Parts: sequence; C-alpha cells; structure tokens
Amino acid sequence: MEAPAPEPLPLEGVRVLELGGGIPAAFAARWLAGFGADVVRVEPEDDRLTPDEAVYLLPGKRRVHPAPSELLALARAADIIIEDGPPGALAARGLDPAALRAARPPLVIVSITPYGQDGPYAAFPATNITAFAMGGIMSLTGMHQREPLVTGGSQALYLGGLHAAGAAVTAFFGALVHGEGDWVDLSLQEIMAGMLELYGPRGAYEGAVSVRSGNHVRAVWGLYPCADGFAGVCALERQVPALFALLADPELDEPRFRDPLERPNHDDELQAKLYAWFGDRTKAELLELGARHRVPIGAVVTPRELLENASLSERGFFDTVETPAGTARIPGRPFLGLGWRPGQLAEPVPAAAVLAEWSPRP
Repeated sequence: MEAPAPEPLPLEGVRVLELGGGIPAAFAARWLAGFGADVVRVEPEDDRLTPDEAVYLLPGKRRVHPAPSELLALARAADIIIEDGPPGALAARGLDPAALRAARPPLVIVSITPYGQDGPYAAFPATNITAFAMGGIMSLTGMHQREPLVTGGSQALYLGGLHAAGAAVTAFFGALVHGEGDWVDLSLQEIMAGMLELYGPRGAYEGAVSVRSGNHVRAVWGLYPCADGFAGVCALERQVPALFALLADPELDEPRFRDPLERPNHDDELQAKLYAWFGDRTKAELLELGARHRVPIGAVVTPRELLENASLSERGFFDTVETPAGTARIPGRPFLGLGWRPGQLAEPVPAAAVLAEWSPRP
C-alpha cells in the first residue's frame, strides 16, 4: 500500500526573513514556517527568548549570523520581512523600509512595536504586562475589589505575533494580485485594544467603564471550583433552560430565576446553587454532562491535561521536536485544512549558503 501523498503547503516557496529576537516576530514566522515558508531567522546578539520559548518558536527555521552586506542581500531577496525591533531599528541596520520597497515594490514588511513607528509613546519600551495594561485588557481581569491581574504566559506578545502572521499573509496575497506589497505598522497597544471584544465599543458608546467581574460575568456565565479543579459554564439566554434542567433544582422554576429581567436581582442566590452543583463533580463528569444535555460547560485544564487531550491528539495538534535535553511536544498546526510542516531545531548555517539559494527577486 502506497504512503499517502504529503499535504501541499500553502506557503511553499515563500521567503521570509525574521529579525528582532523577540516573541512577536518569532511566533509570526513560526506559523509561516509551519505552513511551508522558507524562514531565515537572523540571530540577535541579545536573544530575548528563554530556552523553552526557543524550542517552541524556532523549529523549521534556518538561523544565520550575517555580515551587514549579507543582511542587505537577504532583505532584497525576501518576499516578507517580519521584525519586532524598536522604531527605526530596520533603518539603523541599513534596511530602511521605504528604500527597500522602492527598489522592490512587491516586498512586504511587517513591524511589531509597543506603540507603533511614530506618535507620543513610540520611543517608550514595553513588556507583556505594560502592553496588557496600555491596551485596556487589564481593566477587565481580576476582582473589582482588588488590583487588576495579567493573564498567564506572554499573551500580549503572542497576540502581536498572531496579528503579524495574518497581516503578512494578507499583504503578500495583495502583492501577488496587484504587484504592490506594503509596510505594515503594528502596535501592541492597538492589538490589545482590539481584543476588548464588546467592552471597548460599549465604553465609547455609553461613556462608562466596565467593572471587572472576576470569575463571574453573571451566575450562568462563570468559573466554579469543582471536585478536581475548576470548570465553568457560558450559557446564553436560550441555553439557560437546559442548564436549569441539568441542575434539577425545583426552585429554578420560580419566576425570579426564569425571568431574565428579574434574574440579576437574585444572581448571588443562583451563584450559590451553581457553586454547590459544580463542587460535587469532577471535570470529566461536567464535560460529559454538558455534551449530553447541550449545555456549554468547559473545564480549566492543566498543561499536562492538554498534552493528554483526546481531541487535540485526534487533530494532530502537537508537533514533536528533538532537543539536546530529549524529545519535546509543542503546539503545532493551529487548525486543520491546510498542509503543515512541523520542522525541527537546526544549528546556525552560513548566510552565504542561504544566499546561494535565494536568487534576487524581480
């Protein structure tokens, strides 16, 4: 029996040059490499990635330490340049975006900075936490009685990379269609503000600041402790009857709970019922009940539980990477439907070896 043909890679043959050394550019280029692009990463002098971040973000890329003349040649031969240095960093390295694009209009350049290339905050440094705060997300996280909280990981930086990947592919498609690339200027602050969902527009429309609600937007939309961790329910009004039927509490048939206009006045009482109901059950039991009764229940899982998740395994979500310390499993393809190349960690190669393959683009 013949082996199945490999999946076609949508970005096969696309040349990507990664510059900067931070999470945003590395994450954006990681996705492009996974979808088939030939990614060349210019190794920074002050690498900002931790060893674990490097194992996740560097597979599938060729890594180089080019001389200035080689760097310019790589930039001129690339289809996409992704960078996350401070404003003006490209020009300071002899890679002025306007000059590069004037010489080759189809070139796409994506820059990710804390506050954009210009403006009153452009020169300000930023961290993941300050990007969260300045973008408004921290106004929504935590209890209103306490200081705001930042979510785990480096989500602001990764969201910058996510937007950069999307912008790079979109601009490259535009260059294929009409021959004109772009210099895309992405601000982490604006990206985070764009993740405010309804709260940003509502604040602008109503002129009122949304109050941090902690683990509960309302009783039927929140997280609760359960027998082996935490789980939650996110019930829209049309799903509330199914949730109440699942709880099998006769008091929930009373008008004070059934009437959506009256229910908020009794939210604390309803929340207490949900605390008791969730607390008696495990995450697995809650997930099974939710699926069977069509109630939107989810579980808060640990990293180890994610690695053992049957759905993610079925989708082939995790990639396997060999490292000096052993085999690592890392997040891989973000969705099914397009070919994906897991990639492996590689030692740096001479820039001249890449330039021997990257003939100048017209």
